[in-house]
Amino acid sequence: MQPFTAPLNNLESSVTATGPKCLSVQQRMQLAQELWYHGPITRKQAEDLLKQDGDFLVRESQGTMGQFVLTGVQNNIKKHLLLVDPNGVVRTKCLTFTSVSHLINYHRDNELPIVSAESALVLRNPVIRRSTPPQPR
Repeated sequence: MQPFTAPLNNLESSVTATGPKCLSVQQRMQLAQELWYHGPITRKQAEDLLKQDGDFLVRESQGTMGQFVLTGVQNNIKKHLLLVDPNGVVRTKCLTFTSVSHLINYHRDNELPIVSAESALVLRNPVIRRSTPPQPR
């Protein structure tokens, strides 16, 4: 997964040893309220929840602290897109957002694909979680 091939200007380096700079407490609390946010589930668990084109969910990365992954289906292919760059900026290939919720809602509400380095993903059907996820790390 390499979603950030188009560098954005004027980003200061703030990479930590464990992963990208963490989202703010307010951003993490907002994310936990989203029904499509499933918390720290595995890649396989996320893929098992996707049934048809347009299905999507957001999960906390199992391998990189502070990273969030959009998992969705496009053309019957399950895709995993990183949402936070190494500087802690929530972004797609060419746009930045104030939060993960902002990124997801912007693309879903405007029926725009999320374009990353190697993929495009249209968000149509949020996969609703069954229980309250833990607060993101």
